[in-house]
Amino acid sequence: MTYFILAPLAVVLVGIAKAGFGSGVGIAAVPLFIIATNDPKASLGIMLPLLCACDVIALFHYRRTFDPKNLWLLLPGAAIGIGVCGVFLGKIGNGNQTQDFLKIFIGVISIAFVLYQAAKTWILKRLDSYKPENWHGWFFGFWIGVTSTLAHAAGPVATMYLFPQHLGRRLFVGTTVVLFAFVNALKLIPYFYHHMINLGSMQQSLILLPFVPLGTWLGVWMNQRINETVFSAVIYTILFLLGVNMITGFDPVMFFYRFFS
Repeated sequence: MTYFILAPLAVVLVGIAKAGFGSGVGIAAVPLFIIATNDPKASLGIMLPLLCACDVIALFHYRRTFDPKNLWLLLPGAAIGIGVCGVFLGKIGNGNQTQDFLKIFIGVISIAFVLYQAAKTWILKRLDSYKPENWHGWFFGFWIGVTSTLAHAAGPVATMYLFPQHLGRRLFVGTTVVLFAFVNALKLIPYFYHHMINLGSMQQSLILLPFVPLGTWLGVWMNQRINETVFSAVIYTILFLLGVNMITGFDPVMFFYRFFS
């Protein structure tokens, strides 16, 4: 029952993030999926085809709106990062130590993302005059590949590189859409090779696929009717609590339930 509630919710959240409120809030889908399946490695494999489906829908709207120079600088480093993590994925098994490592890694990424969002205005102000060198693109691209492969959570890394360049809202969004369409497509290679995407995971992905356009439609609808600041604050609070749960095992919902009951 937990799976059939949380897994569709996670997919809808990805669609909402892509279409309505920016890719940032979509990071909450990863820990939701892990709680639903209780298997971090399997969760990543189920999610990737769904992310690719979201990319196809987003590319339709942004296929002509992106910054080619930034893509040329970011994609080689991202490919290297995906390749390095692809080798790493082949070294880890499905035992408890692997699951614990992935849970802690994703928990740390989740909390770090919330803290970054809280300090983003100050950080980006410090980077206001940021004029990246070519090697910066390779460096950030590498970490985009690493965090995306291990946790589907590279949005903050891409934002820190692209946003201070003042590309404009539509060009910024379009560049990230095209970037992650390529990144997610490249990730299919190690995921298939190491059987993280297999017949069982594809069946789960197909079952959840109808929730992708639903999430996209909801994202467009909510963008016009719900305050983005309030929505994001709720999602980031949930994400922070999920991150704490991933790292420590502490369940804040049960804690407050027992406290007040």
